[in-house]
Amino acid sequence: MFRNKKIKVHVSGWPALLLLIALISIILTLAITVPYFGFYGLYTIMAKFNLANIEIFEKGYQNFFYFGWFILLIFSMIVLLDFVCLFIIASFNLKLTKFIDTISSIAQYAVSVMIFKKFIVAGFNRINVTWSGSIILFLMLYIIVAVFSYEKPKSETTR
Repeated sequence: MFRNKKIKVHVSGWPALLLLIALISIILTLAITVPYFGFYGLYTIMAKFNLANIEIFEKGYQNFFYFGWFILLIFSMIVLLDFVCLFIIASFNLKLTKFIDTISSIAQYAVSVMIFKKFIVAGFNRINVTWSGSIILFLMLYIIVAVFSYEKPKSETTR
């Protein structure tokens, strides 16, 4: 049924030039914005307002593993709290409405800030985040998650 055919893509002329310009633009945009808006940029902004203090290791691979583990723990905590909230909603046979989803998100937000400040930050000696820094950090995380998980409501005529 499926044959081993080579896929050939021929791009030349104006489409090739536009594709090349788009790729260069994306790479330049990432190169310029990631240092300002990535993990290091977030730390720089938070350090400017005395919301966080991070001691950097001398070697790059140590930073990668230390801060990678830190970010992995934050992500795991958020996913685990989301599963727990979904389990609670399902166990009470509640219909997932906007109100229930909003209350669930607010509860997850409050619990994640508490767990983050009491347990995760306490386990990392080189990272110190204030309460207000934790609140701002998780507010940004939950806004980003809400933006990327937003689904357009289905209209009645498409059923």
